[in-house]
Amino acid sequence: MIIIVDTNIAFSAIVNTKSIIGDLILNSNNIFHFQSCHYLWEEIDNHWNKLKKISKLSNKDLLESQRLVYKNISFIDEGQIPKSHRLIA
Repeated sequence: MIIIVDTNIAFSAIVNTKSIIGDLILNSNNIFHFQSCHYLWEEIDNHWNKLKKISKLSNKDLLESQRLVYKNISFIDEGQIPKSHRLIA
């Protein structure tokens, strides 16, 4: 099953990889296929300070959490998404 990951879901998983959302993304090998677009990277970067504040993780630990979450998401170029679908989203 393909699951689309938006910024809020990625944010939650990065803040706490042991949460239900984090556990699903990190430990659902061969059950779910997580996808998002490259814009997610920009959104997370834009909210990096908020992530640090909420998570109370060091920059090193937060980067590791981000790496683990991103490793389990397939990123696609926004150009691959039909314009009609992007307008709905």
